[in-house]
Amino acid sequence: MKKLVFLFSMFCSCAYAQEFKTDAYHIVARSLVENFGQSLGATAVNQARPITSIALEMIKDFEGWQPMAYNDPVGYCTIGYGHLIALQRCENIQLGEFANRLTEAKGEDLLIRDLVPARMAVMNSVSGTVDLTDDQFSALASFTFNVGDSNFKNSTMLRLINEKEIEAAAGQFARWVRAKNRILPGLVIRRACSETLFRGHLEPDGIGRFNRSVCQSLGAAPTAGPLIDIDVGEL
Repeated sequence: MKKLVFLFSMFCSCAYAQEFKTDAYHIVARSLVENFGQSLGATAVNQARPITSIALEMIKDFEGWQPMAYNDPVGYCTIGYGHLIALQRCENIQLGEFANRLTEAKGEDLLIRDLVPARMAVMNSVSGTVDLTDDQFSALASFTFNVGDSNFKNSTMLRLINEKEIEAAAGQFARWVRAKNRILPGLVIRRACSETLFRGHLEPDGIGRFNRSVCQSLGAAPTAGPLIDIDVGEL
């Protein structure tokens, strides 16, 4: 019996000693960090306005795909399309259902659910007198997912939208390209794609997939104000 207990203890120790890769290029979405541990409830899930299929493919592309649990650059345990498992490293927790390889179908289901708080934030923040197109709503939901609900709610972009200055609001995407006090090329491209979507010009490629190359050219466009660090928000 003691031998069995010893072997089980050794097995558990090995499990906790497992090393997990760190993805240095994909930081967990700020909306997930802000809302971590909060229960969505069936009502919110059902009421959240859906995003377009091209928007979902765009988000999947920028979040990246990892079927096994990994640590993001901050040290948060993550899996799939940027799904946040815990606000600590994978080595320090029990992974439970995420101990095994994740299927892409399950990963997409998690992402759609993870987007609910951002979608609700846009719905609750944009004035009811503003009639957003599906592309405009999807672009704002994607943006809010990345920069965080609070950053969107306090943004010039939202103020302009509620003032029905839609063209001016579109120019705000390109401002949000800094993180950790430096401009990140990945954010430049991501904002260009969000702006392209917002303007209704983001289309799938010849085989029906999202291709970020169609919106990269917007990355060099002049911005409508000082650049903003997503870790700080608008001051």
